[in-house]
Amino acid sequence: MSRPRAAPPSDLPPPPPVPPVLRQNLQLVQQRVFVGDLQRFHTVEIGPATVAEDVVKMVASQGGLEDLVGSGGWMLWEVAQDFGMDRPIRGFELLQDVFASWNKDKMVNTLMIKRTLLEQILRRSALPSASPICRGYVEYEVKRGKWNKRWLELREHSLYLAKRDNGKDETFLCSLSNFDAYHVTRLHKAPKPYTFAVKSTDNLSFFENTADYVHIFSVPEKEGQMWMEKILLARSYMLIQERTVLMAKSGGLNGTAGSKGLARAPTRKQPPRANQTLVAAPSPAVFEPGSLLAKR
Repeated sequence: MSRPRAAPPSDLPPPPPVPPVLRQNLQLVQQRVFVGDLQRFHTVEIGPATVAEDVVKMVASQGGLEDLVGSGGWMLWEVAQDFGMDRPIRGFELLQDVFASWNKDKMVNTLMIKRTLLEQILRRSALPSASPICRGYVEYEVKRGKWNKRWLELREHSLYLAKRDNGKDETFLCSLSNFDAYHVTRLHKAPKPYTFAVKSTDNLSFFENTADYVHIFSVPEKEGQMWMEKILLARSYMLIQERTVLMAKSGGLNGTAGSKGLARAPTRKQPPRANQTLVAAPSPAVFEPGSLLAKR
């Protein structure tokens, strides 16, 4: 009997690492984190309980944040290159939630650490006791390249649009329960110098109409920074309040890696049942009592 031939050695290089959004079933994933720009990066391991501030600490421990100039504190940013925009990721945000919103087909989004003045504003200790309110006129992109002046109002953790400030024709735009503020980085023909957006934190596949997935605004520079801060804070307030309730139900609230997160309720062991007869046992007598046939 002949022995099976051994497979010839392969000269092909090993396959590239699978992106994190395709490896959601694994406990740990490796993710590139760029620093300052796309010229250099560090590789870190991200697990189900890893939050943004954990990644900043990992890269800092590797010496990746040394000799970099700038103002403000370090924050991890979501770079949504498929839409040409980015946003700061709050220190207590779970990165697996960020990955879940990325398009698996394009694989162009990434993480980047940058200095920003928003770091101090978005600290958990600096969050307001109530969701902020903001209102004013903005230029709203109703369709690609077409802008209309609209009255935008932030209240009750949601955004509303109207043609005039009297609010008679007001329409609901989105809830900050699943939308967040983004700074538009891609070159955009906008009527004002500052362009920002609110984009859903869910996956695009959940939307029948893609026009409802992202809303873009254009305002003067100072007003744009104000809108970004207010919307980011309102979203932070929503995240903390919702997470506090959910974590309280699951047995704790912890914003660092290694926290229990949202745990499945344990299955309760049912007490033993007493022996019960589900079907009555048939009588040994074939005929009814008192029948003439039963006497035989």
